Parts: sequence; structure tokens; C-alpha cells
Amino acid sequence: MDRQTMACELKDFRGKITLEADCALEAESRASGRERQEIVREILHDWAVRRIEGASVLDRRLRAEGLPGIAEGIAGNRGACRGKPGSMGE
Repeated sequence: MDRQTMACELKDFRGKITLEADCALEAESRASGRERQEIVREILHDWAVRRIEGASVLDRRLRAEGLPGIAEGIAGNRGACRGKPGSMGE
């Protein structure tokens, strides 16, 4: 985790996890000497960064294809993607 991440504002989060996740988290904590909260914070931060990067790539691809970017939303024809009634042999 970089210094910028460590200095950022933290939000409180509480939630339940599976027994397997708890065992893995406890094992990582014992092996690394790091607090469980720090490990979870790093995992969630890395996941969030990947999601943001993925959204950025999607936005660029949409714009490159001449489509509205993420901020513009998608109007589209809802029926066009789902097919029309009776179009699947119904």
C-alpha cells in the first residue's frame, strides 16, 4: 500500500465474512504480523482500484466506438438487445 493510500480518510465498515475467509485472514495476520483490519483494507483498496481502472477502460472503449461514455449514460433501445416477443420462435 502506498503512502497516499495510508494517509487517506478511512470510513467505518462492519460486515460478516465466511469461515474460510476468516481463517485465511487470521493466518495471513499471524504470518505477516499485520493487523487483520490492515489486510482487509489493502485487499478492498486493491479491488476498488481495479474496478476504477476497468471502468476507465470501458469509458474509453465506449467513446472510441462513438457511444456515450459512462457519465452520459445509455439511452438505447431496450427491446433491441432483448429481442422482440416471438423472435425466438415463440
